[in-house]
Amino acid sequence: MLLDINFSIASGLLIACLLPLYIYRKKIFTKYKSGGTFHLFVKDLKLLMNQHHPKIKIDYSIIDKTENEKNTQLRETLIVENIIQQFFDYPYKKQTQEAVPKDKLWANYMEKSVSNTKYPNDWLQRKELAWKRDNKCCNRCGDKIALDNAFSIFVKDIKDGGGYNFENIIILCSDCNKIMNSTNAKNTISSLAINDRLVLFIKA
Repeated sequence: MLLDINFSIASGLLIACLLPLYIYRKKIFTKYKSGGTFHLFVKDLKLLMNQHHPKIKIDYSIIDKTENEKNTQLRETLIVENIIQQFFDYPYKKQTQEAVPKDKLWANYMEKSVSNTKYPNDWLQRKELAWKRDNKCCNRCGDKIALDNAFSIFVKDIKDGGGYNFENIIILCSDCNKIMNSTNAKNTISSLAINDRLVLFIKA
């Protein structure tokens, strides 16, 4: 009986001593976990932009500017929105592209390169060669794209006298094509694939 009482008292004292330590440990772990999650968010975000859009030079100062925001989800949202806006606003100047080696050209290549409102019947061949010339990447952002997902615009628009020669053909991804042809920034941004991709990084 005396042993039971002594055991109960000792157990109670042990619990009383360990409880503050447990509470302190829980708070520290939660804080570490939260900070670690945000750190991974930033790391993954930068990794994605560097891997998929290497030509877009992103200014990440928004991370420091939002450091006082206590709501992590709101902070991450502000960062993502800023990066998407930078992606949209990134200056891109259409300029003459590289030619394709002459040994890859065909007999009536020059004849069918002249300006015409109707695409030449060898257009798909031209588009594929321009895509391969650009290492299967978007000329504006550098993202790797499949031929079926590649879009094209012209350095000098066809309506302005531009031709279908390789030097006039620019290969773009879907997002950059939308941006280059945008007439409404808000609507274009909301339709971008990068918008959906980066929103997934925000902690729910």
